[in-house]
Amino acid sequence: ALTDGKSVLSRYYDHKTGKMSRPSMVDSNDFIIASGLHALYLSGLRECYNLKIYLGIDEGLRRHFKLKRDVLKRGHSVERVLGSLEKRGLDSERFIRPQSGHADLILSLQPIHPRMLEGLDDKHPLLLKLVVNTQNGFNELSIHRVLVGVCGLRVDIATGNDGSDVQMTIEGEALAADIAMAAKILCPSVLEFLDITPKWQDGMLGLMQLVTLSHISQALTRRFI
Repeated sequence: ALTDGKSVLSRYYDHKTGKMSRPSMVDSNDFIIASGLHALYLSGLRECYNLKIYLGIDEGLRRHFKLKRDVLKRGHSVERVLGSLEKRGLDSERFIRPQSGHADLILSLQPIHPRMLEGLDDKHPLLLKLVVNTQNGFNELSIHRVLVGVCGLRVDIATGNDGSDVQMTIEGEALAADIAMAAKILCPSVLEFLDITPKWQDGMLGLMQLVTLSHISQALTRRFI
């Protein structure tokens, strides 16, 4: 309905209350973002998307983040958190992870040194790398040049047998100012569409912003072609 220019009533799960929100009206727009655990599950929804993105965080890292949040911030026991992860493991394997096969862009945060996931303290900084998998992309070489030349990062590229699938592994520390400069080089036309000033983040979150925006630019180019 949104892609047809119609307004819809929508609800969302409120993590603070543990309940669904009251229905609220959502208007159609030039850019529509559908976000959630099952956003790529239904074929009918997938056909509506110009760009399909999957966040495939490393399982060990995801477990580390959840333990750190639920134990240190929410006061849960380690046993309770691990039990919750185990309880949902089969559902994740059955319903969530297979959705990656439908994605045009897969963003995967991974630890550079898995041993750093041991323990929940912040004595040692957690060094991460971003692994980007794309299908039928055509801008990876430009992204590579900008990430290396402007952001000073280490970037390795591997391609599939037919060249349509590309994997980039990005390591290093990027500043928000450098990422903003990279965005102006990679996708100046998309920045003109935005009616707000982007709030770029430092580090891997900022790189995920940049890669996503670059692929939005690619999707728009395909749409106009």
